[in-house]
Amino acid sequence: MDGTEQAAIHQALVAVQHAVTSMTFPSCDQEDLIEAIDRVEEQLHVSHPNVALMCRFLNSIARSLRAQPEARDACLAIEDAISKAGMPSTWQSGI
Repeated sequence: MDGTEQAAIHQALVAVQHAVTSMTFPSCDQEDLIEAIDRVEEQLHVSHPNVALMCRFLNSIARSLRAQPEARDACLAIEDAISKAGMPSTWQSGI
């Protein structure tokens, strides 16, 4: 994973965090999403990130937010980052 891909993922996570903290969202759900964001950020800072783990968390975050209209831009940022990193996108499955 190169620096451009890592930067795209980081920017997507910033968008998600902004959306989550500004939405009217149950606090337990908000905490779960912040924890998932933190897990992905941790992987961005290790020398050999676990791409499969990051992919799972990014798709999970987007899946959790997809029903929230105010989080649409954050979901699209995740989609863009996933695509740039060559990861499979599964968060829209079942819509």
